[in-house]
Amino acid sequence: MLLGLGVLAAGAALAIGDSSLDKLLALVLFGGLCALTLRYPLVALSLLIVMTVSNLSSNLILGFGAPSVAKLAAPGMMALLIVRLMFWGDRPYVGWLSLWFFCGLLGLKLFGATYAADDWSKTLKDCSDFLKDAIVALLALAFLNYRNGFQVVVASAALTVAFICGLGLIQVLGVDLPGAFWLFARFGEYNGRFAGPIEDENFFAVVVVFCIPLALAQLLEARNTRGVTLWGLTCALLFFGLLATQSRGGILSLCVGLCVLFAQLSRGQKVGAVVASILVVIAASFFIGDEAFERLATLGSLVSEEGVDKSTEGRLASWTVAAEIFRSYPWMGVGAGNFNLLYQDIALEKGLIFRGEGRSTHSLYLEVLTEQGLIGLMFFLGFLAAAARGVWRANRIAHAAGDRRLALQMAAFGAGLLGYLTGMAFLHDAYPRFLWIVLVMAIEADGVVLATLPPPKEGDMSEEGEDETAPVPSLLLTGDMRVS
Repeated sequence: MLLGLGVLAAGAALAIGDSSLDKLLALVLFGGLCALTLRYPLVALSLLIVMTVSNLSSNLILGFGAPSVAKLAAPGMMALLIVRLMFWGDRPYVGWLSLWFFCGLLGLKLFGATYAADDWSKTLKDCSDFLKDAIVALLALAFLNYRNGFQVVVASAALTVAFICGLGLIQVLGVDLPGAFWLFARFGEYNGRFAGPIEDENFFAVVVVFCIPLALAQLLEARNTRGVTLWGLTCALLFFGLLATQSRGGILSLCVGLCVLFAQLSRGQKVGAVVASILVVIAASFFIGDEAFERLATLGSLVSEEGVDKSTEGRLASWTVAAEIFRSYPWMGVGAGNFNLLYQDIALEKGLIFRGEGRSTHSLYLEVLTEQGLIGLMFFLGFLAAAARGVWRANRIAHAAGDRRLALQMAAFGAGLLGYLTGMAFLHDAYPRFLWIVLVMAIEADGVVLATLPPPKEGDMSEEGEDETAPVPSLLLTGDMRVS
């Protein structure tokens, strides 16, 4: 098979008819990745997570003139699943509940094009973007039928974000990154805040918030020096990255997430978590300037009129406009993507902050409420409730099976997701792909855990012959990675 891939790569090079070294190297790399992912499918899942959280495709295009790798991701993963099914018999994981939720959300968005208050074409574009993100999320979910798929997503996200934070730390220490690698760890030109790879400090902050409980759980479960060192350094870099964003919403969101995780820990783990958090915050804050702490210190004063800065004033203006739109269009909203188009007129009428451009709601939930109405918001909250139920059941199933490590991972995943969703109360969905991936994983978490645990023993069965915890399906190992 590897020889065949080599022949195909050589043939493609001849077909291109271009002796460009960059293109030939890219072709060789692509062929190598194809061979690697065929043998180890979870590598493809890991690469997808890395691409998503690092904004890899856009930064490669902008900084290196590379072709779009994002356009190859979905077709490539779909082809990989088909090949594995045909030649290895690996059936992908199909999350039917997630699929139906996505269909419902897409239907509501499409219906919004029929009554869009300002521009129906904007609604259709929003639907197109949502469909692409939903397909990618479902493809990522399909790989969770492989053993350790959940853990691969967790580790890939946490380590990638920590690496990006490490690139930021290098720049803080006065070292310039070579070439255009600074695009993956940007600092604001005017405010000096760390924005990571996506040009927005607050959006990057909520991704970091999601990763911190995951990394902390890995640190608490580390059983050797290498594990403690790896995940201790990861936690320190993540805390540094969050502090460097100077995101007040990020700090609040992290507090919410860590409180949930803390409640799930044993007494010894609670002590370890407190000690580890204090140490990594001290270590991370050593490299943070006074400006960051001055901004974060304003959290307590935001409730007073004197504490309202430009950032807070802008959010309050967006929320005021959202309230006005809701009063006018309570049930169905104004159509997806139309809030931005209506903001300026309403803001001028109300004498609110004016910045010469359409503004977003600065709240995912208000965005859904204003653009899809109460009906859309109730449906979306149902989506979130299903995600919470999936993680909660996964945690219970793992506890009942006596797998403390898996139970802690599920608790950390739920804590990270809650922190993420808390942060989205202050942000709109400008970068929704990773959020959708995480949400569908949460919805299907209980099914994934059931497929991961070993089959129940006869002694674990109740008198009626039923498993007392959950209907665990029979497990069949096929190959070295898959459990179905």
